[in-house]
Amino acid sequence: MKLVTLKKRKDFILSNKHGKKFICKHFILQEYLKLDKSDKGLTFGFTATKRIGNAVKRNRAKRIMKALISSLFLENKILFKENYSYVLIAKDSILKASFFDMHNQLKECLNK
Repeated sequence: MKLVTLKKRKDFILSNKHGKKFICKHFILQEYLKLDKSDKGLTFGFTATKRIGNAVKRNRAKRIMKALISSLFLENKILFKENYSYVLIAKDSILKASFFDMHNQLKECLNK
């Protein structure tokens, strides 16, 4: 399954300004309802800032977040709302955390 990801900066900004934010220990989840009728379906965005570390560490954090989303999406599609954008922002503790803990945290954030 291939995830549809956000590419444009304006989509990330809209999610930051108008979306709901759920703060977890290892990441921040932003949920935003897309009002644009031409863009249908679920989209996901992944962000890792320079605070995480060098490019290798940032790319690893993004790969971890993509794996979290795809495993949760395959497990239970009902958790994700239709026509929403989800943006995951990595915190520096994401590289040391266990995948199981992050999986449970993301599930709790989506159920709120």
